[in-house]
Amino acid sequence: MLLAAATAAGCSDGRVDIPRTPVGPDTRQARATLIALRGAVTVKRAAGDAWMAAAEGMELFENDTLRTARGASAQVRFESGPAMTVSEDALVGIAEPRAGPGAEPSDVTVLKGRIDAELADPQTHSLVVATPSATVRAGREIVFQ
Repeated sequence: MLLAAATAAGCSDGRVDIPRTPVGPDTRQARATLIALRGAVTVKRAAGDAWMAAAEGMELFENDTLRTARGASAQVRFESGPAMTVSEDALVGIAEPRAGPGAEPSDVTVLKGRIDAELADPQTHSLVVATPSATVRAGREIVFQ
């Protein structure tokens, strides 16, 4: 029966050809860039299980996680313009556009610690910050939910 299915699929020697996704350069769009680091800062990619040392100029993508150790900090600039400083002993998720039910997408989710955000032009820039219990949108007006 398997041979018949393989033959019907176009394989005369009984093998089944499985289409492969081509492996090439990362085509995801960066959501933010690390612009300054102090102390031990690590990043975990959305598709990975391991934490890696962060580096200035490193791009951060949707659902990546950034962690700062005690005494460390990181400055992040979002592609949309705003910047933030992540304090010591913090854990934040980057650009989580698929929010859960009743929540809006966020630019950053603060799971632990503190961030200080800076909007170069509050008239045109905004930054949505989520926490496990609240969401804040800063920009032309500040909205707490």
